[in-house]
Amino acid sequence: MKNAINYYYNLLFDDIHQNQKGFYFDLNGFRYFFILFTGDITSLARTYKVQEELLKRNIYLHQIILNKDGQIVTFINGNPYILLKALYYEGQTDLKYVLSFFNIQMYNQNKQTWKNLWSEKNDHLEYQIKQIKNRYPLINESYNYFIGMGETSIQLLNEINEESIPKVIAHKRIESNSTLFDLYNPLNLIIDYRLRDITEYFKANFFADKKIDAEVKTFFQKIKLTTDEYYLFLARMLYPTYYFDLYEQIISGKQEEAAIKKIINKINDYEQFLKNIYTYFKTFLPMLKIDWLETT
Repeated sequence: MKNAINYYYNLLFDDIHQNQKGFYFDLNGFRYFFILFTGDITSLARTYKVQEELLKRNIYLHQIILNKDGQIVTFINGNPYILLKALYYEGQTDLKYVLSFFNIQMYNQNKQTWKNLWSEKNDHLEYQIKQIKNRYPLINESYNYFIGMGETSIQLLNEINEESIPKVIAHKRIESNSTLFDLYNPLNLIIDYRLRDITEYFKANFFADKKIDAEVKTFFQKIKLTTDEYYLFLARMLYPTYYFDLYEQIISGKQEEAAIKKIINKINDYEQFLKNIYTYFKTFLPMLKIDWLETT
């Protein structure tokens, strides 16, 4: 691989190593990663354009390095690779780093709303699960609850004007074990509402048994939201991406069904957490009444 990188990028370095991220080497005080790209190659031109726009604003991510032919992707033995000059390659993601993306606004021509996307996904999953439920007893026992959470999320979105909420640079997913390498990787970026990252961060950490109450409190102390954004925050916290993502992994054979027990076992605690947020919002917002979140 060293010779291929020398040839395609005209970079001369001493040693090359490999880890779970891909191949990496150090040159002139920077670390470079040569990684296998598994996404949609047609999306890369847009990704590179976003990177260039951010550079003009002095906002830095890992830098995509073009090869000698001016291409983003280099094919090695038929496999697509991309060279990144890393901004960070060690350290875990935390609230401070997640919030550093909170106000990086970016225009997006896509007018699709989350209300429509979630409605379509709920309908699709409900139909799909009914076809396979006999093979997955834990999913069969639990999916109605999580479909119901999704429906409550959609109810909240019906109360807001999504177009009034600014769109920013966000991430496809933020996991509880996401690193700074993941966070600053332009290949992980999308354009979405600014509540996406923070809510995915909180949900992922909750179901990874991490304490999030203090960080949630810090978030609300630091960030002023609009009424629509408070609604969207609750809607995204309600929407069970953690369950649906794991469901997809189970039916595709990447995870055992038993993995979903961890989510099921924590759902009572999570429901109480959601009730706390809902009750707090009611102290200063005209909230839509959600019966199952009302405290007795």
